[in-house]
Amino acid sequence: MKSILRLSMVIVVIFSAVAADAATWYVRPGGGGDATNIQAGIDLATGGDVVVVEAGTYTGPGNLNISFSGKDITVMSESGPYQTVIDCQSSGRAFLFVSGESFQAVLEGFTIRNGSATDGGAIYSDGASPTIRFNLFCNNTASTTGGAVHVRNGGPTIQNNTFDSNGAPSGGAIMLGPGSDSQFSQNIVCASTSGAAFACSGAGSGTFVYCNDLYANTGGDYVCAGSGGNNFSMDPLFCGIPGSGNFFLQQTSPCTPSFSPCGAPIGALAVQCEVTATENASWGQIKTLYR
Repeated sequence: MKSILRLSMVIVVIFSAVAADAATWYVRPGGGGDATNIQAGIDLATGGDVVVVEAGTYTGPGNLNISFSGKDITVMSESGPYQTVIDCQSSGRAFLFVSGESFQAVLEGFTIRNGSATDGGAIYSDGASPTIRFNLFCNNTASTTGGAVHVRNGGPTIQNNTFDSNGAPSGGAIMLGPGSDSQFSQNIVCASTSGAAFACSGAGSGTFVYCNDLYANTGGDYVCAGSGGNNFSMDPLFCGIPGSGNFFLQQTSPCTPSFSPCGAPIGALAVQCEVTATENASWGQIKTLYR
């Protein structure tokens, strides 16, 4: 019994030491932080670390074709997606996950817009299983598949994101390709400018698509692989008119926990208006409504 207790104490000490070693790195483009672009912040981090990105619009070298480089770290915005934008300016995609990242590699709280690539205009994931949550994907395009996200040979968790006005000939927003076993849930996928909401080609049996609102996508609103149920097609009732960029929800939106088929919040943002009026809220206040 004493041996077991000693072993337990050793394990606790080891895990405490690991937690204590985790660091937080700050990306501040104007200086005063640890790095001035997102890639440089990631390059400083090691497993378990957090990279916090200051509010602003990020473009150009170091903020384009960003790689997690196999690190299981969290990269998150400091102020939420409305205040923290990665604008790819049609010069490439935002993120690559191609080095075996696990679910502990987390991308949270960004707007990613104007990405452009052959496959996966905003994010390309091959052989990795990152967690992608609470992001807005807008106006990203791919010339072949996956206007916003292309997945193959891995099982990313893609949850509570909003996809609007993305486009590709196949999979206006999402492509689940060969060997993908993605968990895709509680997302809004709407207004794809070309292609259906989804495209699937060889997606694995572990693919699970559950509780998503697929609405007004040019090529169709169907789910083509791994449907876990409770997917639906209804106007998400954003606070703003189409094209305004306001993706907060009206109180009666079918994407709120009170009205969604699965009783859970859907999309990246919470309720902020009764009809079309907007209200200010901090990123921390918004996240507490979803967790």
